[in-house]
Amino acid sequence: MNFSQALDRIKWGQPMSREAWNNPRVYVYRPNPPSEDTLRIRTDAGEALWSPLPTDVMADDWLDVPRIN
Repeated sequence: MNFSQALDRIKWGQPMSREAWNNPRVYVYRPNPPSEDTLRIRTDAGEALWSPLPTDVMADDWLDVPRIN
């Protein structure tokens, strides 16, 4: 799916990853509760604020992944 579709799903609480990242444990999500208009990324090293790179925006390899607690 493309970034626009992925972003819409992220807004509704679905974590999203990219095939290019080659790791379903790395994903972008919206904090819960969504009190701010921020996106976060979860990686094996931890969590951080996330801003998409142009390659992320132009990608069409976005996919649904389960949230890891």
